Amino acid sequence: MTQFVKNCPTCGQILVEKLVNVTVEEDIAVCYAESIPALVCVNANCDNREKYFAPFSYNLLRMKCPEIRRL
Repeated sequence: MTQFVKNCPTCGQILVEKLVNVTVEEDIAVCYAESIPALVCVNANCDNREKYFAPFSYNLLRMKCPEIRRL
């Protein structure tokens, strides 16, 4: 079983699940997917702005963006 990132690797605060909008680009194909679950750091003083996606989030992206092959 895969271990998910639960704490921010920069500041150590617990990551919070939020729905984010994602733009996926492949060459000239662009897909905009809304409401994809991701874990994000909500610490306003932290520099980390990464979004951490679970495997099921990638499956959801594949369903919303079938024209993009490499997700």
